[in-house]
Amino acid sequence: MGNVTRFILALMMVMLLPHFVVSFSIKTTTNINTDQSALLALKAYIVSDPQKMLKTNWSTATSVCNWIGVTCGSRHQRVIALNLSSMLLTGTIPSQIGNLSFLTSLDLMNNSFYGFLPDQFTNLHRLKHIDLSWNNFYGEIPYSFPKLQYLSLRNNIFAGEIRSDMFEHLPRLQVLSLTLNKLSSEIPMGLFKCKALQVIDFGYNRMMGGILPKEIGNLTMLRILRLGGNMFEGVIPYQIGDLLNLEELSLCNTLLKGHIPPSISNLTRLTILDLSTNSLTGVIPHQIGNLLNLEELILYSNMLKGPLPSFISNLTRLTTFDLSHNSLSGQIPSGLFERLPKLQRLDLGGNKLSGKIPLGLFNCKELQSLILDSNRLEEILQIGNLTMSMLEVLDLHNNLLKGIIPYQISNFTRLKFLYLSNNFLTGIIPYQIGNLTRLRFLDLSNNSLTGVIPHQIGNLLNLEQLSIPSNMLEGPLPSSIGNIIRLTGLQLFNNSLTGVIPHQIGNLTCLQLLDLSSNSLTGHIPITLGNLRYLHLLDISDNDLSSTLSSSKSSFLSSLANCRELSYLSFARNPLISGYLPAFIGNSSIPLQYFDASSCNISGRIPGEIGNWNPTNLGYLCLNGNQLEGILPLSLINCSELVVLNVANNNLIDTFPHWLGMLPRLRVLILRSNRFHGSIQDSLTNFSFSKLQMVDLSHNDFTGLLPTEFFQNLKALKEEVGYDSEYFSYSVNLTIKGLELEFTKTVHMPIFTCIDLSDNGFHGEIPKVVGELRLLLALNLSHNSLTGPIPPSFGNLAALESLDLSFNKLSGRIPSQLTNLTFLEVLRFWNNNLVGPIPQGKQFNTFENDSYRGNLGLCGFPLSKECRNDERSQQAQDEEDNGNGIAFIWKVAMMGYGCGMVLGISIAYIVFTTGRPWWLVRMIERDLQNKVSSWFGKKRE
Repeated sequence: MGNVTRFILALMMVMLLPHFVVSFSIKTTTNINTDQSALLALKAYIVSDPQKMLKTNWSTATSVCNWIGVTCGSRHQRVIALNLSSMLLTGTIPSQIGNLSFLTSLDLMNNSFYGFLPDQFTNLHRLKHIDLSWNNFYGEIPYSFPKLQYLSLRNNIFAGEIRSDMFEHLPRLQVLSLTLNKLSSEIPMGLFKCKALQVIDFGYNRMMGGILPKEIGNLTMLRILRLGGNMFEGVIPYQIGDLLNLEELSLCNTLLKGHIPPSISNLTRLTILDLSTNSLTGVIPHQIGNLLNLEELILYSNMLKGPLPSFISNLTRLTTFDLSHNSLSGQIPSGLFERLPKLQRLDLGGNKLSGKIPLGLFNCKELQSLILDSNRLEEILQIGNLTMSMLEVLDLHNNLLKGIIPYQISNFTRLKFLYLSNNFLTGIIPYQIGNLTRLRFLDLSNNSLTGVIPHQIGNLLNLEQLSIPSNMLEGPLPSSIGNIIRLTGLQLFNNSLTGVIPHQIGNLTCLQLLDLSSNSLTGHIPITLGNLRYLHLLDISDNDLSSTLSSSKSSFLSSLANCRELSYLSFARNPLISGYLPAFIGNSSIPLQYFDASSCNISGRIPGEIGNWNPTNLGYLCLNGNQLEGILPLSLINCSELVVLNVANNNLIDTFPHWLGMLPRLRVLILRSNRFHGSIQDSLTNFSFSKLQMVDLSHNDFTGLLPTEFFQNLKALKEEVGYDSEYFSYSVNLTIKGLELEFTKTVHMPIFTCIDLSDNGFHGEIPKVVGELRLLLALNLSHNSLTGPIPPSFGNLAALESLDLSFNKLSGRIPSQLTNLTFLEVLRFWNNNLVGPIPQGKQFNTFENDSYRGNLGLCGFPLSKECRNDERSQQAQDEEDNGNGIAFIWKVAMMGYGCGMVLGISIAYIVFTTGRPWWLVRMIERDLQNKVSSWFGKKRE
């Protein structure tokens, strides 16, 4: 019986065996087909495959396991790894990705995938490695991967909070990188349960903040901790010293404060320490000297103080040492760096270091970058025959260095960047500088260098920026400069260069910035400037150059039509330039923002096309001091960004341009010394001029009443509109080998609040609304035919520093309210019909007889004519009535304006009426009262 049973069972197994084989085969085929279907779904979601990596390779004609980027396991023949990194793919992730149930590694880094990760993504429970970095994924961070060891989501758009409970599902996590996302939480406490963590990289989420938890010390397996570029506050926890395996610590660019904890000395495996751009204080702890494996010590942009620590010489493996922009003081010890043979980058700039540059630095044979700028170093390098074969960057600018530039600097043959500006260097530029053939940037500006620019400068064929302005150089601009065809910026302004601008300058076809202003250059302006198609800024003002603008063949101005990037153009104060402005200046393809052609003997009309100059850009237009005729072109109404308009000292004949009031940004309007005529009042015009701060209509033929509406609309003089900036400045962005640099050219034109309507034919009374212009610094209504009293509302002009009402027909008493003008420095009431006692007190006690001459009815101090008793009693009554009414104004003035110096007013007037901004520095040294007189004292006897 037993034998029969066994026979029957055996027979059944033989009969069922084919079924089992077929079933197993079908099941296996279905599973690999599932993986194939998931990957084909992913391929279908790819919208861009420029290298055709998947299009030509992922085909059903071949096995899935042979597809590019796909790895199958040998045991089950299932997809276990998918690596599509750096294939330039664009697309989204389909839900079918969750069917790759045997997947252990997924790498999609460095592509352009975007969108949410599907919910099915969390079905991949076998995943150990996920790298989705450098894409555009967004949404919440995926989790629930119990076997996951590596998770990198850096440089995506993941946002929101990091859930603390997510780390309960990641017990084996070793690497977590969330850098460069938009996460907005504090460090979750659940993170500290991941005891296996070796790398935490949360840098540059910006919205991450809070206090650094002391529990960070529990993650004793950590090798790398990067939390920089966030909003962490408070101090560095002492427990940071418990991370004994730490090799890199980066807490840069946060809001940390306090001292560097001495427990950091426990981190003996540390190779990189970056605590830069915080608010750390105190001295650098000597315990850092115990970190003998340290290769990079980066502490710049803090508030550390004290001398350079001597323990630095213990850190013999140091390659980068950056303590710049702190408050370190004292001298650089001569032997500090002699034991640092691997040092490659040293930056101590922006401190308070003094004394000499130690020669011991030159024992660092690997040194590539030496930056000591913005200190108080006093002696230029005595380098003798020393060579630094690896040095590429030498930055000593903004120190107190004296002496000559040593010719031995040519020994630094690998030098690419040389910055010696803003020192007290003298002597010549050594011709040996031409041996530095790798040089890319050379800046010797703001020194006292003399002699000529050596022609060997033309050997610097790799030079991109040459800047030697504000020295005492003379002689010609060498023609060899035309050899430097990679030059993008050439600045030689404010020297004493002579001779012509060499036509070879047209070879510099990469040039974006050319500033030769304030020299003594002569000859014709070369038309080869038109070859500089990428030119952004051209300034050849303040020379003795010549050109005939009206000649289309020889005019450099016409040739500039090729410069389609030109945004700054000034050839002002070249008196040998003549002719008329060509229609080219209306070329709408040129994005001009700044145009200054003042004092150039230009004649004819202002071309109507001038308003076509990409009107959304033009901010400054200065044509003063020429011989221009005709009217102000109506096309200027298109220039919606215009801030400054100066057409003073010409022969323009026109009525007041009410339509300029429609320009929303106009702050300076100067029509001085022309033949404008008629009334300023216009009932058909809705006055605006709401941003206007400086208006000069003097020396014209305007008549009629002073326009009440005009004064009412000057909101920028009533504290209703703030100031954009004190100076008119211009910035140009230059792109040099992919690096965008911003150069700012500041035109020293202080835009002060002043009104000058003098030397016209205005009549009638002064409107009371003028007294509402509380920010007004200067008011000149002299040499008109104004009548009536001085408005008592003038006492509200709390900021006023200069007032000239002379040579009118004003009558009545001087209002006692004017004694409230506590900053008044200049007062002129000459030749009116004023009577009664002169108010006493405050600033009025400082004015002399000359302020009141030609008013026979005035009496009292400082005049010799005494007042009658009835006049004194009336004055006392007026002062008592006024006492309480102005108390509030007095307090506002004291809080808002500080002192009553008149420094700016005269400068502003001269700058805008003569167009010579470079006078500013020279004039500061003159007597202040003389400057005021030069503005208001027109000496009309």
